[in-house]
Amino acid sequence: MAAGALRQGASSHRGGGGGGKEAMPCWASLHIDVTQLIAARVLATGGFLDYVRFRAVCSGWRAAAASPRGRGLLDPRLHPRRWMLFPEGFGQHPGHPAHGGHTRFFDVSAAGAFVRVPIPELEDHHVLDSPDGLLLLVRFEDTALRLLHPFTRDVADLPSFHCLAQQVRHLEELPDRVRLLDADVFYFYGTLSRELCSAVNITASGTITVMLALAPIGRVAVASAGDDQWTISSWALEEKELEGDPAVSGEAVCGESERRANTCLSD
Repeated sequence: MAAGALRQGASSHRGGGGGGKEAMPCWASLHIDVTQLIAARVLATGGFLDYVRFRAVCSGWRAAAASPRGRGLLDPRLHPRRWMLFPEGFGQHPGHPAHGGHTRFFDVSAAGAFVRVPIPELEDHHVLDSPDGLLLLVRFEDTALRLLHPFTRDVADLPSFHCLAQQVRHLEELPDRVRLLDADVFYFYGTLSRELCSAVNITASGTITVMLALAPIGRVAVASAGDDQWTISSWALEEKELEGDPAVSGEAVCGESERRANTCLSD
């Protein structure tokens, strides 16, 4: 090593006479392997926002930690589970023009932070649900269903609501209150969207699968990104799974339905 060279991570400061204070370590010069290990642990234990903050410390850390863009949906660790879409006020839906197309999200953890992000998709989409902090959207024009990461803007396209309506109309023993056989897709959308909960699963190979618990018809629909149609369960949800507090019963329905759906899909 040359006389004037420095080891990585070492400080160039040398105190004089032994009385000087020891120099603070230069964290920006951490070895890339160490930085990547820390980044992985931040993502595993802290969540999406902590990971973004870690990457913002300096250019070295940013280069060592992979960008979440392009991986927001495929990597479950990047799902913003702690973030809730926050209402803007009476008559002002998320993404309302009065707020410049921006939408607020609230961190439900102890941090309790707010962030405002632009989501242009909300100009012509409606939010159906928010599984794992992701946004399940339906497009007004053609009822296309899409799964959106609100912070990275990654999106996955699913079969449309119109396709689901056509499939449901062929089911037998539908509840009388649904009356789908003589209804159009907009009636179908209005009926089911008020009582819909969803779950999302990402396989190791990167397949994005969404499950919809359709309470009005007591069935479950499953589809993966890129599929042409939904797979509707042959079994019906039990009435007790659909009663009680919406948040609690919705979680129970999705949990039980996901177990059954995974069993059916693995057969």
